[in-house]
Amino acid sequence: MADTLAVLAGRIATLERLVRDLSRTSRLANSSIENGAIAVYDDFGTIRGSIGLQLDGTLAVAAVNGPPPPVPGTPTITSVLGGVAVGWDGTFAGGTQAPADFAYVEVHSSAAPDFDDDALFSAFYSAQGGTMIVPAGTPVWVRLVCVSTSGVVSGPSAVAGPAGPTPVVAQAVLDGIINELALADDAVTRAKIAAAAVGKTEIADGSITTPKLVVGELNGDRLAVGTMAANVLVAASITAAQVKALSLTGDLMAVNTLTADKFAAGTITAASGVISSIDASVITVGKLKASQIDATNLVISAANVNGTVASASTATTAGSATTAGSATTVTGSIGAGVTVPPTQLGTGQIPQTTTINGGSVLTGTLDAVSIKAGTLTVDRMSVGLQGQVGQKFYDFGDQASKWSESGTGSMTTVAVADAQSGGNVMRAVGYIAAGYRPDVKIPFDPGVTYRVSARVRQTVANSTPGTNQKFYAGVAGIAADGVTWVNVTGANSTSTQFFVAANAQDLTAGAGWVTYTGYIKGTSATPTGGARPNANAPGQLHPNVRFITPIVFVNYTGGGGTAEIDMFAIEVVEMGALTASNVVAGAIDGQVITGATVQTAKSGARLALEGNRFFATDSTGKVLAEIVPDDGSGRSAYFTYDTRLGLNYYAGLTAGDVRFGISGQTDPQEEAGVLYSFLGGGLYELLLRSGSDLGNSAAEINLYSETGPVASDSEIVLSADKITAPGRLTAGNMAFGSVTITPSAADTPTSFTVSGLHLAGSSFRAYVTANTTVPGTSVTGVGATSVSATGVTVWLTRANTLATTVFWMVVGS
Repeated sequence: MADTLAVLAGRIATLERLVRDLSRTSRLANSSIENGAIAVYDDFGTIRGSIGLQLDGTLAVAAVNGPPPPVPGTPTITSVLGGVAVGWDGTFAGGTQAPADFAYVEVHSSAAPDFDDDALFSAFYSAQGGTMIVPAGTPVWVRLVCVSTSGVVSGPSAVAGPAGPTPVVAQAVLDGIINELALADDAVTRAKIAAAAVGKTEIADGSITTPKLVVGELNGDRLAVGTMAANVLVAASITAAQVKALSLTGDLMAVNTLTADKFAAGTITAASGVISSIDASVITVGKLKASQIDATNLVISAANVNGTVASASTATTAGSATTAGSATTVTGSIGAGVTVPPTQLGTGQIPQTTTINGGSVLTGTLDAVSIKAGTLTVDRMSVGLQGQVGQKFYDFGDQASKWSESGTGSMTTVAVADAQSGGNVMRAVGYIAAGYRPDVKIPFDPGVTYRVSARVRQTVANSTPGTNQKFYAGVAGIAADGVTWVNVTGANSTSTQFFVAANAQDLTAGAGWVTYTGYIKGTSATPTGGARPNANAPGQLHPNVRFITPIVFVNYTGGGGTAEIDMFAIEVVEMGALTASNVVAGAIDGQVITGATVQTAKSGARLALEGNRFFATDSTGKVLAEIVPDDGSGRSAYFTYDTRLGLNYYAGLTAGDVRFGISGQTDPQEEAGVLYSFLGGGLYELLLRSGSDLGNSAAEINLYSETGPVASDSEIVLSADKITAPGRLTAGNMAFGSVTITPSAADTPTSFTVSGLHLAGSSFRAYVTANTTVPGTSVTGVGATSVSATGVTVWLTRANTLATTVFWMVVGS
C-alpha cells in the first residue's frame, strides 16, 4: 500500500509541474500558420491588418485601413549654400503624440505659397524629426505631410518660407574686391566718374601729370575763364583740328569777329546741322533769299514756324524773316499748330518719314474713305470702346497673329474649304499654352450671363494617338489694373483659369468639328473650375475679376498634333421670362430644364417633379412615395409610405440597402433593414437588423462570405441579448450522444470508441461526463482521446465494475 501511495504522489507531482509549465506558455506556443495569415479586425468588422503570408507572396505584418495620422508641426526653413535647410522637431499640431503606426513625414516644396507646383523631395523616417537640405535655385516654400504604415496621409502642415539659397560670395565681399591697385593706368575716364564725386580735396597737389590725361579730354568747359593766357599758347598751335566739334559757340567769340568772308562757299547747309543754331534774331533782313534755301531739306516744326504754310504763290512768314514762295514738297516733321493746305500735299500719300500728331489733323477731316480697310483693330480703340465692341467678341480664324501664347507650338491663319464660320481657321500646331488676346479686355458685368463658345477639331493626332490632345476653352480673369491675372484662386497666373466651355476635353483626330459651350455669371469668394454647359448653372468668377479675355490650351500638355479652331465667341445672352406661349411644340425635346415644377395635376392625386425630388401624393396631398437624390446620408433613395395605427411607416431602397422605419420616430441608427456592403479584401457582408428604440440594442444577423481576406470559409454572426430556438438545434460541426462502459476491473480505465462521424472543421474538441450520483467516489474519472472529424474514444474509471452511461459531445472549429 505504501508503494502505491508513493507512486500516486509522484504522478500528482508530475502533473502539477506540467500544469505549471503550461500556464507559463504562450497561447500560440504550439500553434502555427499554414500557408496563410491571421487577420485582425476592429469592433466594426473592418480588417485592420494581417500577420503572415501576404497576397503578394511576402511574409509581413501588414497594416491597412488605419486612421488618418495627425498633422505634423510647422517646419523650419533656413538658407544654406545651394538650397535651404528644412527642419522638423518631431512635434504634431495641437500637441498630438506620434501615432503608433507612424511610417514617415514627407517634405514637399514649391515655388508658390499655394503649392501649384507641389514637389515631393524626401522624408523624415523617424518620429524624432531632423534636418535635411532641399536643393533650390530660387526662394521656395515648404510643408510636411505625415504617412502611416497603412499608407494613409495626413493633411498638410502650415507652410514655412519663403527662403532661398545663400549666395556663395556675399555682396559686401564683392563690393570690396576692386581697389586702386587693380586699376590700370588711364583706366578711369571722366565718363566713369560720377558728377562732383572728385573734388579738389581728393586730388593731391601736383598729382595730375600729363600721362594721366586722356588725349582730347581737356576742353574749354574744363578751364576756368581767364586761366588760359595768350602767352601759354604756341603761335598757330590751335587749328581747326584742335577744336572739338560744336565746342566753339557764339558766346565764346567777340562780336563781329566771325564775318561772311570767313566761311567757305557752300559750307553751311542744312545737312551740316549749323542751321539749327541760327535763329531769326541773327539774320539780317533781306539777307536770306529764296534761292539760298534748299526746298527739299526745309524742316518745318512748331518751334520755328509761326502761322501757316501757304500755297506756292503765297509767302511764308518765319519769325521776322519773309521768304518769297514756298516748297512744293515738304519732308521732315510737322509740329502742332501748323496747317498744311491740300495744295501743299499733292495727290499722293504723306511720306512715312513725316510725323503727324493729333494736333495737326483738323476735326472732321479724317473720314472712313481715308482709312484703309482692315487697319483699325480693337487694340487701337480706347478701353471703353474696346469693352463696347468686346461685349460681342467673335473670332472666326482670321486673326491668329493677334493671339499670344507661351507654349512650344504655333498658331497661324489658314484658309480651309470646310470652315463652318468664314473661310479661315486658326491652325494650332503643337502645344499651345495659355493662348489669349492681349488686345481684348471685355469689362466683366457680374449681373449678366455670358456664353462662351469654341468650335474645334483635331486634324493630326499626337505621335502617340489619344495622348496629350486635351483642349481647354474659356475666359481668363484680369484685375482692375488691366494687367494682373486673376484665376480661380485669385492668383496672378494664366493656369487654373475659368475653362467653362471645355475643360480637359480629349480631341480625336478625324472626328470632325465639335462645339463646346459654357456659361458664366456672377462672382464667388471660392469659385470652382470646370465646364459649365448649363445656362441655369453658370460658372462664377473670382471677386477680383474686372475684365475677361478669351483663353485656350491646345494639345495639352506638350502634344505635337494639329488642331484647328474655327470660331471662338464671347457674348451676352440675357433672356426674359419663359412662358408656355413662347414654347413651340417639340422645341424642348432632348433639352435640360431645371428649376421648374412639373406635375400631372394641380391638386389631388398626382405625380410631381419639384426641386430635387419626384413624388406621388394621394387626393389629400399625403406623400405616398418619392425619389430623392440625397437621403441625408449622401445616397439617392426611393421611399414608400403607409399609415398604420397613426404611424407613418416607410421603406427606403438605396444602392445595396433596404431600410425600414417610422417618419419622425426612427433615426438611421435605429432603423431596421437589410444592408449589403463590401468590406475589402474579398469580404462581403449582408446584415439583417431588427431596429430598436434609441439607446436599446437591436438584434442583428451578419452573413459574411469569408472570414478574412485570404480565407474561403463563410460565417454567420448572431448579435442579440438572448437567442431562442424552440426546435432542435443542429450543426454540421457538432455531434453528441452517449455510450455505456463496463469497467474491465476496479480502478482500471476502460474505453469505448465512437466512429462514423462526419464533422466540419479543422480542429476538434470533445466533452464527456458520466451519468452518476457518486462522482469522485465510485466514478473517479472520465476522459476522451483520439478526437477527430470521424470519431472519439471515451474513457471511464470506476472503483468497481458497474456499467455506467457516459455522455459525449464533439465540436469542430
